[in-house]
Amino acid sequence: MTERRPFRPLPVKSCVRLGLCVLVASARAWAGPFEDGIAAYHQQQFATALGLWLPLAEQGHAAAHFNTGVLYENGLGVAPDPVVAAQWYLKAAEQGNVEAQYKLALFYENGIGVEKDLAAARRWYYTVLANHSTDPGILQLKARARTRLASFTSVSQEMISFKGGRFVIARSTDGDCVVALQGTITSSAASAFDDVIRKASDLGCINPGLLLESPGGELYEGLELATKVRKAGFRTIVRSACASACAMIFLGGAERMLMGPGARIGLHQPSYGRAALSTCDTTTYTSAAREMADHVKSSVPAHAEQIIDLIRQTPCYKIEWVYGRRALDLGIATRLD
Repeated sequence: MTERRPFRPLPVKSCVRLGLCVLVASARAWAGPFEDGIAAYHQQQFATALGLWLPLAEQGHAAAHFNTGVLYENGLGVAPDPVVAAQWYLKAAEQGNVEAQYKLALFYENGIGVEKDLAAARRWYYTVLANHSTDPGILQLKARARTRLASFTSVSQEMISFKGGRFVIARSTDGDCVVALQGTITSSAASAFDDVIRKASDLGCINPGLLLESPGGELYEGLELATKVRKAGFRTIVRSACASACAMIFLGGAERMLMGPGARIGLHQPSYGRAALSTCDTTTYTSAAREMADHVKSSVPAHAEQIIDLIRQTPCYKIEWVYGRRALDLGIATRLD
C-alpha cells in the first residue's frame, strides 16, 4: 500500500508524518531562488515553486532535486508524474538525502514510477537505517523504514546436515539468501555443500552469502569447500571467531565481510596427527603446506606472501588473529560492516 495522500497546508512536524515535506536548507549560492520557492510552496503557489526549483535541480542543487520530486509525485503545480518524481528522488537519494532515500524505497516497493523491485526497496530502506543522524525527523523515517521492511520481508529456512554440523539456508521473499555453516568441518562438509548449491539455485537465491559459524576442522576438507564456495560465487561472512579450516573457507568468498567488532580470522600452521599428539608442520613442501599456500595465492594474490608468512610463523597450537583495518590491508577481508 502506498503512502501518497492529497496535499493540505501542514505544519512542519505533520509534513514529515505524511511525506509531503520539502527541504528548506540550501547552499548560500542558491539562497535567493531556492528560498523564494520555499515561500511560494507554503503559499500554495506550486507552479511558481516549480519554476524556481526546476532550473536549480537541473543544475545539480540537491535540495531542489527532492523538492521537485515532491511536486511531481503529488501533482502540485504540474500534472502528476511518478516516473519523473522517481528520477528526481533518485538524484537526491544518491546525494545522501534521507527523505529521498525513503521515498525511493517506497516507490520500488510499490512499483510507483519504477518497476516493482523488492530487492532495490530493501537496499534503500537499509540505507535509511544506516544513517547516524539523531534528528527527530530522520529517526521517524528510520522507524517507518523498519516497519516497511517487516511488512514485506519474511524468511524461510531449510537445513542440510553433515557429520559434525549443518548448513542452514535462510531465504527472504526478495531473493536474498544467507547460508549458515554451523559446527565442525568434517569429511562430509564439502559434499553436503553441493546440495546447498543446488538448493540455493532452486530457491532463486540472489548473491548468496555463507555465514561461517564454525570453530574449524579438517584442513583438506576446508580447502575443498573453499574451492566450491569460490566457483559458486558465494560471499563469505564472519561475525565472530573463524580460524584454521574456517579461515581457508572465508578466503574462498567472492566478497569477504567481517561483521561487527567480534569478527576475526585466525591463522596458524597445519598439523599432523590428532589433538594432543599433533605435530606442527613448519615446512613449505608438504602437501598441506603447498595446498594452503596455493589457496592463499589464488584468493589474495597481492598480499599472499605476507599471509603465508603469518601462517608459517604461527605454531599450530597458537592462533594469529587478524581483524579490522589489518584484515582489509592484508586483503583477507574486502569489507568491514
